[in-house]
Amino acid sequence: MTDKRSGLTTALLCALLAAPAATASIESAQRISDAARDYIAARHPWQGQKTRIEVGQLDPRTRLPRCEKALQAYMPSGAEIRRRSTVGVRCTGKKPWKIYLPVTVAAYARVMVSTRPIAAGQTVSAGDISWVEREVSSLSYGYLRHFDNSGAMRSRRSIAQGAVITANMLEANSVVSKGQQLQLLSSSGPISVSMKGIALQDGAPGARIRVRNISSGKELEGRVNRSGQVVLH
Repeated sequence: MTDKRSGLTTALLCALLAAPAATASIESAQRISDAARDYIAARHPWQGQKTRIEVGQLDPRTRLPRCEKALQAYMPSGAEIRRRSTVGVRCTGKKPWKIYLPVTVAAYARVMVSTRPIAAGQTVSAGDISWVEREVSSLSYGYLRHFDNSGAMRSRRSIAQGAVITANMLEANSVVSKGQQLQLLSSSGPISVSMKGIALQDGAPGARIRVRNISSGKELEGRVNRSGQVVLH
């Protein structure tokens, strides 16, 4: 009976001593996860913003040989990091292997949302918007982080109350109307010339429009500035 107990104790001790050695020969799941997280953290497109990165857990049955080299994380050439991406982690040591993990990036920023329903064609002012923090990594149509409060923007289409306002929802308000008399500006080196003209098209700041010089009757083209003048080219 004593011999049997002694044999069981010896077997148990052997198993306990062997366990650390076996564990040491298996790659750490944490090390693999950290490699994928560090890769995404250094390359995602929301740098400088508040982010949360989550790496999918490895199957607990995964047993990969411990890599004697630093693990390499990678994505296919040309692949873009999105809210959800798949990252490869590989070992290039004596016993090479590779594995893929899902990685999710949640990025947050203050974005512009509408405080009321806005009809198409309406001028959008500061009173029509508010700023709230949203998860921007899930906004596939983008968002705006700055607003020109000069009254130079209007809605392209109807915007629901509480909607995140994107760049394609707004357009510059026309500051020049067809038939309007305006100032034409022309410069050549240190010499600047100002003349009167007639707008032949509506124009928002930055838009190129056709105009007619009142004095010569000549048709010209220029770019509308924020003051409603046209700079000739």
